[in-house]
Amino acid sequence: MLQPFDAITIDGRPLKGEAIIAYARELHGRVGSAWTRSILELFEVLVGKAPLPVRTSGTTGVPKRIDIQREDLVASAELTATTFGLKRGDRALLCLPCEFIAGKMMVVRAMVLGLDLHIVEPEGSVLAKLNSVDRFRFAAMVPQQLHRALRDDRLRVEQQFDMILLGGGPVSDELIADVSDFRTKVFQGYGSTETVTHVALRRLSGAEHNDHFTAIGAVTFAVDARGCLITHTPHLSTRQHITNDLVELIDATHFRWLGRFDNVILSGGKKIFPEQLEARTAAILPYPHYFTSTPDAALGQALTLLVESAGDEEAATTEAMELLRPLLDRHELPRVVRIVPKFTRTGSGKIVRNG
Repeated sequence: MLQPFDAITIDGRPLKGEAIIAYARELHGRVGSAWTRSILELFEVLVGKAPLPVRTSGTTGVPKRIDIQREDLVASAELTATTFGLKRGDRALLCLPCEFIAGKMMVVRAMVLGLDLHIVEPEGSVLAKLNSVDRFRFAAMVPQQLHRALRDDRLRVEQQFDMILLGGGPVSDELIADVSDFRTKVFQGYGSTETVTHVALRRLSGAEHNDHFTAIGAVTFAVDARGCLITHTPHLSTRQHITNDLVELIDATHFRWLGRFDNVILSGGKKIFPEQLEARTAAILPYPHYFTSTPDAALGQALTLLVESAGDEEAATTEAMELLRPLLDRHELPRVVRIVPKFTRTGSGKIVRNG
């Protein structure tokens, strides 16, 4: 009898055992990129019998390497199937890098649930890599991928995708507005490497869209003394995860995400959550940017805007402030603006907050 990781279907072609690894070797030999190498390494682990080694993102503490047990991979995949109504033979799209948990779990779901997986390179336009007649029951993307796809051809996205799960960072207010009346079901997931991806969902599209996350399965939530989320995951071998995510807890299965405990700014007695500001300014400022703080004798912490720009510093500063004044409340306007030629980024493209 086949076990969960003994077989996978790729583009309608069933593969078993060594044929799975042979497929990944052929793909890597043809493309020869870090992306295809990560697919080969993932397939080798999954076809084998070892736990899945991953590196955490820092949601629940200092980033570190952990091993996810195979029974937890299966439990997470089955919870996704129940949540989204996925069944054997449903077509799914992998357009995320397999270096990270979200991409790894798309492969795991294909193996465990018997999905028909189509694989495309994560860089660039998703739609440009797809035939216009392709149809997908389920896909996971980062917000930037969906944003670009909507700019490329909004109608094609609606026609080709039944459900899209977004992860990998906050979703901008602009993108939320873009999908509010979308026919495709768009969800924002909340989760981490430690929780083996999403344990809560926020519906962004259609009449059911809302502003809070709802637990899936038997997952429940609490908060610690800091106001940070505690997730209870009875479907996993580790039953509790204490995060660094500040939330407004509505009840045991619903919360609103406020921002990271590490990033919260206390300025003049007011709490400011940088991620919330950035969701509002993402579509306004024409530069990569983030909000942080600078020590201030009067305010304690002065709200500071860091902007990535290789151009004239004074011009970039003036433009940024002119764009922000009509958008932000007085206490939300940065007291300091710093121009940085190039931000440091993680391997997944996230900006590293150094300021």
